[in-house]
Amino acid sequence: MTSDAPREIPLAQIDVPAGRRKVDPDWVAALAADIEGQGLRIPILVVEAGKRFRLIAGAHRLGAAKLLRWKSIRADVKPADAFADEAALKLAEIAENLMRRELSALDRAMDVAAWREIYEQAQGAVKRGGNRRAASKFQLGTLIDADPMAVAAERFSAAFNEAAQRALGLGKTAVWRCLKIATLDADTRERVALSRLADNQSELIALADIEREMRPAVLDHVLSEPPMAGSVAAALGMIEGRKPEDPAEKAFRSFSDSWRRFPVRQRRAFVRAHQAEILAMLKEEEAL
Repeated sequence: MTSDAPREIPLAQIDVPAGRRKVDPDWVAALAADIEGQGLRIPILVVEAGKRFRLIAGAHRLGAAKLLRWKSIRADVKPADAFADEAALKLAEIAENLMRRELSALDRAMDVAAWREIYEQAQGAVKRGGNRRAASKFQLGTLIDADPMAVAAERFSAAFNEAAQRALGLGKTAVWRCLKIATLDADTRERVALSRLADNQSELIALADIEREMRPAVLDHVLSEPPMAGSVAAALGMIEGRKPEDPAEKAFRSFSDSWRRFPVRQRRAFVRAHQAEILAMLKEEEAL
């Protein structure tokens, strides 16, 4: 009889089914570092297969255990008769991946901000090494060392190695964005939590950039049904009485501003591709 409690099983007895999604080595490295410090929080899930075990969920955790040179790992073990047939077992493997609600950009920002605060309370601010003068520059537009949020982002991201930064998306620029979003007030977060804005990082940052008193009116425009404005910037423009910018004019201006930066080869290729239209326009203008 199989117990419901997790149990330690040898890594050498665990088989990973062929065709599973590829394991991300950066994520494995990040998990290994976390597990080494905090322990394995969630057991992997396996099913008995004779004297061996078949992995259902936890490929990255299994990879981390191997990286740490563990001999065994804690697992929730399902009996062989828990699934009616191979199809049911395969469905369980798929469901483990599909039935996960990914964090929204808003959820992630709040978690990163809380993590950073707890980390610095427990560990103290991470001291930067190397060339301090070079390190003082924070590559986010004109942000420099004088920006407390930029400094906090740089210090917190320094707590992770390069693999963890890639896997978790916690480089200093990403952390800065999360900290910026986390400055949104509770009322605003409540309104956008389950809306389309919750997973739009640029729109959340745009919300954080405007005065708190303006946010309710902006959200009234963006979240109305149908929306009165398609973006935070458009809503703000409407509230302030500014004429909405024509998307075509905006795209043309952006293209014009970029034109001189294109290599000559690319500019000539563009003219050739649109030669007939350009010549027709010139003839029309000559006729006027």
